[in-house]
Amino acid sequence: MPDKHFMETIEDFMKTFKNNSQNLSAAHAFILHTANVTGNSSSSTKGHNESGDIIRKILLILAYGTLTFISLFGNSIVCYVIIRNKRMYTVTNFFIANMAMSDLLLTCFNVPFNIAKNLVTEWPFGDFLCHFVNLSLMVSVYVSTFTLTSIALDRQRVILYPLKPRITKPVGLGILAVIWIVAILFSLPYGIYNKVQNVSWLTKNVRRCRQSFPEPAELFEQYLTLITIILQYIIPLTIIAISYGRIVRKLWLRSSLGAVTQNQQVLHARAKRKSIKLLITVVVVFGLCWMPINLYHLLTDFHPNAAIFHYDSTTFFILHWIAISSTCYNPFVYCWLNETFRAEVKSCFACCKRHRRVHPGVEIDGILLRSDKLNSYRSKTFTSMVRSTSNFSSIKIHKIDKGEREQAFLARDATQLVERDTSPAAPMIKTDDNQNSTLQ
Repeated sequence: MPDKHFMETIEDFMKTFKNNSQNLSAAHAFILHTANVTGNSSSSTKGHNESGDIIRKILLILAYGTLTFISLFGNSIVCYVIIRNKRMYTVTNFFIANMAMSDLLLTCFNVPFNIAKNLVTEWPFGDFLCHFVNLSLMVSVYVSTFTLTSIALDRQRVILYPLKPRITKPVGLGILAVIWIVAILFSLPYGIYNKVQNVSWLTKNVRRCRQSFPEPAELFEQYLTLITIILQYIIPLTIIAISYGRIVRKLWLRSSLGAVTQNQQVLHARAKRKSIKLLITVVVVFGLCWMPINLYHLLTDFHPNAAIFHYDSTTFFILHWIAISSTCYNPFVYCWLNETFRAEVKSCFACCKRHRRVHPGVEIDGILLRSDKLNSYRSKTFTSMVRSTSNFSSIKIHKIDKGEREQAFLARDATQLVERDTSPAAPMIKTDDNQNSTLQ
């Protein structure tokens, strides 16, 4: 017969085993439930990420597609109108056409490849395009910026120093050649150190077009970023702002040239306001477009805690889009706001209408005025001046203090202006190839 103490031990063991079995079953059920919930949550998160990625790609295509269409249309029209009309072969228009061509280069060779690089996993375009796309981006940016600066300096020279000789066409073309050469030299590091590399992505290796700077890479990139911002943004913006600020001050303080009638004063004041608005618009558009992306590069390259803002983030694409959108604004700021240019565009595309004669602009006191609008009151002004003068040889259109030579800008006809020396006894009728200015 078994010992009583032994039987009690067996009973205690069986009860303990039973309780542990129940606890294990409960634990097992809890683990299964947790696994199911986690799996469902992971599937939901994965589906949400995929949906968000699709929406991001659609927005990316729409944003850059709209930008590409507007830029191609606007800059192509600018180039076509200037090339088609020989009377628009002026130094200022050469600068504008050069800026339009640099914007077209950026639109054609950077925007499409930038979209493709972020829609596909691998870089499928080879080593050459990996170098060339980034090089063309920086060349275009430098050319556009340097051309904007050249236009500002040219306008400053014309308006503040009207008696100095204008920039001739050969000199203007030489300036454009220097701009392209300097832009290519400054952009070489971005083309040389952009390479196709094998990188780890998820569970496989893929070929991506990325920057690969020499060691120490981080320091090299910081110096390159800083130099680029200084050369491409800070110095040009300072020169443009100072030049246009001096022009605005000159136009604001200067009285109307030979304004003897009320109509002349009103027309001159209206043209002055247009010019000032245009100049302010140029500075504001350039500064606002390129400031965000430059601040972004400074932040990500010099601040260690800004690593979360990587190049594939939505933040970068928004700022990059704002900067590249400057290629859309330039044609409208410099050309579509110009009445003479708009008339040329209408003339080029008026296929079903009778050819309209376009009157070139006449620059008076640094402000571009349509010659066809000046003819009526010029004739009236001249008649009134003749009637009030006993000696025709003493008629003066414009007086300059301290014995300087007299000058006035008049239109001989709608397509040609003549330059003639003057004396105190006769007015001077002056023009040159640069009369067709962008300032109104």
